[in-house]
Amino acid sequence: MVTLAFAAISGVLVEFYDFTIFGFAAASAFPAIFFPNRGPTEALVFSYLTVGAGQPARLLGAFLFGHFGDRAGRKTAFLVNILLVGGSTVLTGMLPGYATLGIAAPALLLCLRITQGIAVGGEFGGATCLLAEFGARRRSRAFWMSLANLGISLGLISASAVFLSLSESFATTGWRIAMLLSAVIIVPAFVARYKIADSPLFERIKARDQLARMPSIAVVRQHAMPIFLLAVVSSFQLMDSTVSGTYAISFMRAAGIPLATTATIIFISRIGDVFGVLVSGPLADAWKRRRVAYVAIGLTTVLSFPATLAIVANRVPWVVVLQFLITFFGVGLLHGLAPVLTAESFPTRLRYSGTGISFSMAAILGGAIAPPLLARLVGENVAHRWLYVPLVYVVYCLAAMAALRFIPETRDIRLEDLDRA
Repeated sequence: MVTLAFAAISGVLVEFYDFTIFGFAAASAFPAIFFPNRGPTEALVFSYLTVGAGQPARLLGAFLFGHFGDRAGRKTAFLVNILLVGGSTVLTGMLPGYATLGIAAPALLLCLRITQGIAVGGEFGGATCLLAEFGARRRSRAFWMSLANLGISLGLISASAVFLSLSESFATTGWRIAMLLSAVIIVPAFVARYKIADSPLFERIKARDQLARMPSIAVVRQHAMPIFLLAVVSSFQLMDSTVSGTYAISFMRAAGIPLATTATIIFISRIGDVFGVLVSGPLADAWKRRRVAYVAIGLTTVLSFPATLAIVANRVPWVVVLQFLITFFGVGLLHGLAPVLTAESFPTRLRYSGTGISFSMAAILGGAIAPPLLARLVGENVAHRWLYVPLVYVVYCLAAMAALRFIPETRDIRLEDLDRA
């Protein structure tokens, strides 16, 4: 399980490092480099829309990789998506700007973001399935499953560390260096994945000829409501992650907080994400899954009000503390719960597709909408329009809590029983 966890975590780390660096660049560098012919607010909106395009692409990737993961095996899909996301990120780091290529520059940027999103869309299902199915009979099952998203947290904190170290030049050339670093760290992750095997649960249904012909279609037909409800719950975490980690860069800049200080705040808050994932599994094993989710969502929403006010008032120490807590509860705990809730909702023959589709749909609902919406509603006038930020948290909180009411508690189920059903 330790070897498998390393293979899953290292690969997810690389993919979400790439995905997050793109978001940092969109908030600080892309408006001037790829949209120089637009006004400041409009350029920022277009930049965030480019970031958001990666979220629906994740859903497409979840369908594609879910099909091959449930048909050919988890390992094959697991290997392909890490090569795809690494290649698209490196090419983005070498892409000339608008001054060189004209309109082709933002068009190619969009295409590379979509490719990156397709690859990332196949990641969650693979990591979740392997850890869930190898650890199906372990007492600490939720802990092992939660590690599927530890790679996301480590990828975010790695991206934040690079952003911090390159903060002085990030808006000009630093973002290119950060993206090219992906080529270095992808090699050990690929080797680790190459050495793993498919899970015993998958091999069992394959030997019995019980594989679905079109798993991505079948899971939507047979489990449409669980997919939607799980997506709504996870959308709160995706919204919090993109608002506190991407939109916050432009919001803090408009509030007068220097970019280097913002990078430090985000880096510290990402430590909360890692701690949140590490405690979410034991909490879910000892406590009910849904109860942990209710507490995490509720506390994050309440904290969003003073956190936004602290940014507007330029009270940096309070911003550090509150951003840490928001990321611990709203991102970390829910990051760890997402693979647990999704893996325990689908049978083995449809698990790769079901988990990936639900989480990627959450990325659209949470990650693609909030940043450009807030960029348009708030603009540069953060002192008078700050209330829109916590109001977004309230809307997503109400939706997620309503969806949780209809999701069954899965702490005491056996994954084999899902296959028999």
